[in-house]
Amino acid sequence: MLALTAAGCGGGGGAKYSGASPESWAATVCGALTNWAQGLQADSRRLGADVRRAKSIKSVKAKFVVFLEHAGTSADTMIERVHGVGPPAIKDGKAIQRELETGLRQARASFTRAEKRANKLSTSDAQSFSSGVTALGRDIRQELTATGKAFYNLGDKYDNEKLNTATSDEPACSTISS
Repeated sequence: MLALTAAGCGGGGGAKYSGASPESWAATVCGALTNWAQGLQADSRRLGADVRRAKSIKSVKAKFVVFLEHAGTSADTMIERVHGVGPPAIKDGKAIQRELETGLRQARASFTRAEKRANKLSTSDAQSFSSGVTALGRDIRQELTATGKAFYNLGDKYDNEKLNTATSDEPACSTISS
C-alpha cells in the first residue's frame, strides 16, 4: 500500500503544479487509509466477540450485516478525506488522485456487494451459513487484495521523488506498508 501513496511521475525542474503539497497529501491520504484499516480491525474484533455471545444464527447474521454496512460507511468517510485533500502538487498529480480514488471506490463496492450477499444468507442451517460467511470473507479479501495490487502498481507507473520522500517521512504511511 505504501507504493500507492508514493505514486507520482517524475516532475522536475521548476515546474509548478496545483494541488496539495506532497507532505500534506501524504499525511491526509495515509492518515485516512490508516484510520480506515484500524477501524476495520477494531470492528472485526468486536464482531468476533459479538458472534461468540450470539444466541442464534439470525443474530450472528444481523451482526455480520451491520459490520459490512459500517465497513462501507467508514470507507465512504475515508474516500471523502482523500478526495478532500485533492491531488498532490506534482507532475501527474491529478492522474494519481483519480486512479487512487477509483481504486478506493472499488474497495468500497466490495463491501456493498458483500452486504447484499450477506443479507441473502440462509439462517436455517448452521453449516450452510458458516460456508456462506467463509466464502464472503474470501471474496472480500480477494477483491481488496486486487485493489491493493492496483494501488501498488501506481508506484511503478508514477515515480516522483518529492512524493516518495513525503510518504517515507510520514509516520502514517509506514503503518500502511507494514
